[in-house]
Amino acid sequence: MKRLKLNTQRIRSCLKESHLRSTRKRECILEALLTFDRPVSAEELRDRADLPKSDLVTVYRTIEAFLGIGIVQGIPLEDGKTIYELTDPGDHHHHFVCRKCHKTERLDLCLAGELEKKARKLGFSDISHVMEVYGSCEDCN
Repeated sequence: MKRLKLNTQRIRSCLKESHLRSTRKRECILEALLTFDRPVSAEELRDRADLPKSDLVTVYRTIEAFLGIGIVQGIPLEDGKTIYELTDPGDHHHHFVCRKCHKTERLDLCLAGELEKKARKLGFSDISHVMEVYGSCEDCN
């Protein structure tokens, strides 16, 4: 997957404006995210950030905080796990995901507006969506 060039200044500004407390561990996790060119598991992130195994909870809490301010996006896998990628604030997209190696390719298409409109007509509220497309990549065929 070729990652689009991230605006790290915008990511850091968003982080600062969010009023999340700046900690050494959060900074280590952000720096680790910046080194990957693909979505990663929380375990890979912990290892790259060089945090002790016991800090996996810290990684998940930090990911949740980053998800909340929109600088990280979670990509659900079919086995129930999630991998994470750093993203520019407000950038919303979906992915093609390989079932075998978890390679991802960005899918710049979102039908959320149409689907949410239909859901509202059906009486739904507090609407959200998840849309990833799964298959086998060229390398795994």
